[in-house]
Amino acid sequence: MKWLSKRQKIADERMINMQNKIYKEIYTIVMILCLISIVTKYYLYGIDAKIVTTELIILFVSGIYYTVRAASIGIFSDEVELHDRNSKVPMSSKNVYIGLGLGVIIGLFFGIRSAIVYGSGLLNSIFYFVIVFFATLMIYLPLFLVLFAGGFSVAKKASIKATEKDLDE
Repeated sequence: MKWLSKRQKIADERMINMQNKIYKEIYTIVMILCLISIVTKYYLYGIDAKIVTTELIILFVSGIYYTVRAASIGIFSDEVELHDRNSKVPMSSKNVYIGLGLGVIIGLFFGIRSAIVYGSGLLNSIFYFVIVFFATLMIYLPLFLVLFAGGFSVAKKASIKATEKDLDE
């Protein structure tokens, strides 16, 4: 049944690299268009997550797909190594800082909002701010640290394992 199997196509490396460059540009254009669509819809229709669900799904799924795919073929760890070689702050530290920063920003937002909306005096507002800020930190800091730092370490380990498997073959 030779007619069912695919023949190996002879490909020019320069042509493949140019095609990959074009695909990268298309990906960037699609991401920029999604962000422009989100901003435009928020401006025209107000802030409502239901309006931009499709764009958010496109953004999140493409990011998750790239990470999973890069880890499964073993280039994620190489990208991290290249980044760490060229940057003063290692990628693992950046992920921890991003998780901490997002947790603190969300805590400040919810704390200030609670103080403004529910506080009926200076001391009462400060009390609401402190309580909500620390409660939000207790909830969101571990969540973001697990999402960013944990996801990064899992992807890096999977990528290293895939690279070792390729080297063994």
